[in-house]
Amino acid sequence: MTGEDSSKNEATRAMEIVVQIQRVAREAHERRDALAVAVDDIASGFTQLGLKSWKAGRRSPAREDMRAPDVQLGDRAVSVEKILRYESAVNIMSAADQLRGFAVLLRAEASLMGAVSVARGVFEACLWAAAVLDPTITTDERLQRALTRRLARLSAGIRLNKMLGITDYEQPADGDGDDEHGSNRDPAQDIDDIVTYAKNRGWSAKKNRRAVEITPLSIDWLSENLEHRVSIEGYAWTSGSSMAHSEHAADTASWIELTQDIGKAPAWLIQHLSTGVWAGPRLFLETFAGYMGKVHLEREYQQFEKRFWDHGRKA
Repeated sequence: MTGEDSSKNEATRAMEIVVQIQRVAREAHERRDALAVAVDDIASGFTQLGLKSWKAGRRSPAREDMRAPDVQLGDRAVSVEKILRYESAVNIMSAADQLRGFAVLLRAEASLMGAVSVARGVFEACLWAAAVLDPTITTDERLQRALTRRLARLSAGIRLNKMLGITDYEQPADGDGDDEHGSNRDPAQDIDDIVTYAKNRGWSAKKNRRAVEITPLSIDWLSENLEHRVSIEGYAWTSGSSMAHSEHAADTASWIELTQDIGKAPAWLIQHLSTGVWAGPRLFLETFAGYMGKVHLEREYQQFEKRFWDHGRKA
């Protein structure tokens, strides 16, 4: 082989390598975009669940909750169904919004920490929603969880209002001040009403450092005990929390340093470190199906799951 032939062969091999690199990059971008579309679709499905009325199966736990006596909160009688739906919908809508944010960050490939933090938020919101609708417990236990979550939200609102100097809650002149969100009610009075109701039912209402609790609840406990878990939930929560709180393991710190060096957070790396964005919706939808007696978002979830675990395998 002459020197000229050798040079041509080397040039050919070099071109083949370049073409292969371009093909791999193109396929990676296609997988990234396909996953982002699937995330957007599941987010839209969550939004619809949060906004539309729910149709429960005839013998579902949801039907049992519809038949439960109303909850007397001060001078307001509220159905158990409405309380459970509202407290779960707050988190369903939060998950939907954060899923959209995750899709944006995924497409941008610009922030590893941003994407992982959002994934952690998706996971947390889904677990709270699942806890409130847990079909394996009684109506009273679901109600206790929902009211405990409401107490936590009301207490957080009071702390924020104090920072902002808001102390008055005036009813509108037309008297129509009681909306679904409690926007025109005094949150401290709402807390007192819930505590009074709990005590009248013979339930405990203990004050912890930040809020009154009727029943103890934590993401750590839920991720290890909700019925439809598949043993990855504890890892998803712990790993996401460690990154969010800058308690980075050595390999995680190396990945973060790499993304800063190259000025990019590859989508495959975001997927690798964002397990919660898959684990949360999976657990919630399984729980929701058990509660309602009907499967929801089956097509959207199957496509989402398929894309999330696609790391180069043929679709």
